[in-house]
Amino acid sequence: MTPNDLLANAYTTAQKLLHAMIDDLTPEEFTRQPVPGANCAAWVVGHLALTLRNGLRRMRAADVPELPPGLEDQFKATKQVAGPQTGYGDPKALVAVFDACLERFVQLIRRLPADVLTGEPDFRGPFATNRAEAIQFGALHIAMHAGQLSTVRRSLGKPPVL
Repeated sequence: MTPNDLLANAYTTAQKLLHAMIDDLTPEEFTRQPVPGANCAAWVVGHLALTLRNGLRRMRAADVPELPPGLEDQFKATKQVAGPQTGYGDPKALVAVFDACLERFVQLIRRLPADVLTGEPDFRGPFATNRAEAIQFGALHIAMHAGQLSTVRRSLGKPPVL
């Protein structure tokens, strides 16, 4: 297994984890905030799709999947307590953008040459000393948010999935 394979696997595994947390949610449940100030599942999925889109842009990918119109600014991290979260449209559309971006991102990761992986990161994610570590942090970011969605599930009375 190559470093590229490991990075790709980290993303596809994080995707599976995210889907385990959201695939049985209704559209109404996607907008449920487990406690005041916490993010709902729709915001989390939109935020992760935006993050992947930004990564694709940094890799100079063509034909990057688009978020539904008018939503990009709503999914940016603000480091503020979340207010009411509504108006994100059909959650399936957000999930489709997330999946499409992740698939494209994984395709690009698999083709990155070793010198690019060991080179300077194009984005200074926390703890990254090279590009491979910055890419790896993106997969951890997805997994972290998937863990937060476990709280959404529990607040809805749903059982744990893992």
